[in-house]
Amino acid sequence: MKKNGFVFVESIVAVVILASSLLLLYSSFTTILQAEKTRVYYDDASYIYRTWYLKELFNNLNFTAVIRDLTANENKDFVTVGTEYQGLFEGHEQDRSLVNKLLSDYEVNQIIVLKENKVDDLKKCTQECANNRSCTNYENCNNLYMNASESMISYLKTVNIDLSCTYVFVAEYTTCNAGNTNCHKYYSWVSV
Repeated sequence: MKKNGFVFVESIVAVVILASSLLLLYSSFTTILQAEKTRVYYDDASYIYRTWYLKELFNNLNFTAVIRDLTANENKDFVTVGTEYQGLFEGHEQDRSLVNKLLSDYEVNQIIVLKENKVDDLKKCTQECANNRSCTNYENCNNLYMNASESMISYLKTVNIDLSCTYVFVAEYTTCNAGNTNCHKYYSWVSV
């Protein structure tokens, strides 16, 4: 007497167990892969040094104008800093082209300076009001970083600021291969 029915059921059970274990393995792998991508593109040591050097460069210019701009206006959450920023080159006009060249050589895409408590506000906003228009704080949350790129906002959500700093200097770098076809964005921050 043949027992083909039992072999068929046994094969189905084995396939289900194998498939579920492969799904668990795949989900673990994608989680690890995403964490590794974040580790590579966020706060890499070489980019932290670049950001620190940029902050020092701006400190040697008229960086107090940026801080004054942030502290004078309560409604201003952050300032985008670059060679077009008014007041940064007061008394240092001859340095504008040098700084432009340096930003180009460092592959800087965007620099922002923000109050450290605004990073926490961003995290709270995304937890409370993530595309929920009925949220009571939606307008404030929506306007909080409307000039920052979406990838910059994603980076800022991962930043853990120590309470000893008052301002945060954040830089976004875009590095492309020779044909400008494969570009990656790197982020880092330093305290001011």
